[in-house]
Amino acid sequence: MIESVRKHPLLSILIIAGMLRLIAVMFSQGYMAHDDHFETVRIAWAWQHEGMFLDDGTIRWDGKPEVGPGRSPLYNLFLLGMMKITSAFGIERLNQHMYFDRLIHALLSLLPIIFGYRYLKDETDKNTALVGGLILSAHFLMPYLAVRNLIEMAGADFLVPALYFAHRSMKRPSDRDAILAAILSAIAFTIRFQIATALIAVPIAIVLSKRDWRRAIIYSVSLAGAIGILGLLDIYTHGRFLGGLYAHILSNLPESAPLSGPWYRHLLLILGIMIPPFSIMFFGSMFQREAIRKHLVLLLPALMFVFIHSLIPNKQERFMIPVFPVLIILGCAGMSYIYRAKNYARWRKLVIGLWVWFIVMNTLLLIPFTFNYGHRGLVDSMVYLSKQNDVNGVAFDCTARKKWLPYSYWDYRRPGFVKLTSKYDLDDAIQSERITRSDPPSYIVVYADGYPDDQLAEYESKLGKYEVVHHSEPSLIDLILHKMNPKYNHKNEAWVLRLALSKS
Repeated sequence: MIESVRKHPLLSILIIAGMLRLIAVMFSQGYMAHDDHFETVRIAWAWQHEGMFLDDGTIRWDGKPEVGPGRSPLYNLFLLGMMKITSAFGIERLNQHMYFDRLIHALLSLLPIIFGYRYLKDETDKNTALVGGLILSAHFLMPYLAVRNLIEMAGADFLVPALYFAHRSMKRPSDRDAILAAILSAIAFTIRFQIATALIAVPIAIVLSKRDWRRAIIYSVSLAGAIGILGLLDIYTHGRFLGGLYAHILSNLPESAPLSGPWYRHLLLILGIMIPPFSIMFFGSMFQREAIRKHLVLLLPALMFVFIHSLIPNKQERFMIPVFPVLIILGCAGMSYIYRAKNYARWRKLVIGLWVWFIVMNTLLLIPFTFNYGHRGLVDSMVYLSKQNDVNGVAFDCTARKKWLPYSYWDYRRPGFVKLTSKYDLDDAIQSERITRSDPPSYIVVYADGYPDDQLAEYESKLGKYEVVHHSEPSLIDLILHKMNPKYNHKNEAWVLRLALSKS
């Protein structure tokens, strides 16, 4: 088997990547963060069923600021296109559609693997390319992130091939490669504006590496032109050229950072994701003189990306996703120079030991992450409701845990629902007749970390007898995080109650 892998390294890498991602397609349901459902899937789903624009002519986008949504519609239109395809085959439930959605994203995530392998093969050797391809395929986060609807991951899928062609344009040299790199860069930027912090360093790196002003200028001009063409789309959706970027800048200027932290927070995150102490050796290797000299077109954009994000107050972990595959490629390239060093024999056992530690820990983490059902309680409870034929009003009890609810998994029209966020909301809903004792909701979904005894007693006293008919259990990752910090990490658990006997 090892010999077969060595004979067909890229094919073997893609088979492993494909198998892991197919598992994630089937089992890694739900969503990771607010953005990979409410800012992406939910909006595209609303466009599918209610149209892109409101009656006043503005784009349909929940929670958009006055200046408009601070994103390009490109990625959401891509999601809408997939929904049109599955709808043509009679698929109308979001949960069913998401299998197709995750599959397409899994295929898209093969781009960093293919071009990461090609880069390492061209610039180092076959063994290093094989190792790099395997890490890109089977790092414990990669299959899980590959099937998410995160603009950070979608941007990363195009950033790696963009940097590959930018590097190759300088080496050949090739104007065509520089133009292709610019087009891919523009797509990555349009999906995730912050990728610009990496792209600004590309022409600088080309000039510093080879004094190749021609390719640097061609790349820069082509990038500006490609962004301009994509920016025309915003005239249709936002009412102005590059309206998404304009709104993004304006809407973020006055805001305080929701997740601020020290400047080194992202550095610690990167080291942690690659499993210390292995990560210290791995990332430290890319700062050798020869590694810097030969891989500057990848290294400088990656460093610029991390540096600028370290200065920005808002330090959410997912912001590092676009550059993570690039860092893996650079780390593998750097390790190849360690193996060739004259004094490598002295450190050989330590290096091998760190690799073994990384492989064992990565494999152990790969299993739960690849099968992780993100926000399982929130999504699964909605999926359960979507399969019931006797839904006559639903109350969502978020008094114990305040939640953003993914209604799209139930019914995009959300008929007859009431959301309760405090213990007084039920009495208010009854007084305002949003809930009536004569015709109470047929279902109540309670989001609580534990059996809803108190809620059952309250609803029985005020509305009628309810019984638990479905328990949306938390995922393993949710349970682990909850055990580590129960105050901030919810179980993401839900209990579905059905009206058993109306109060007489």
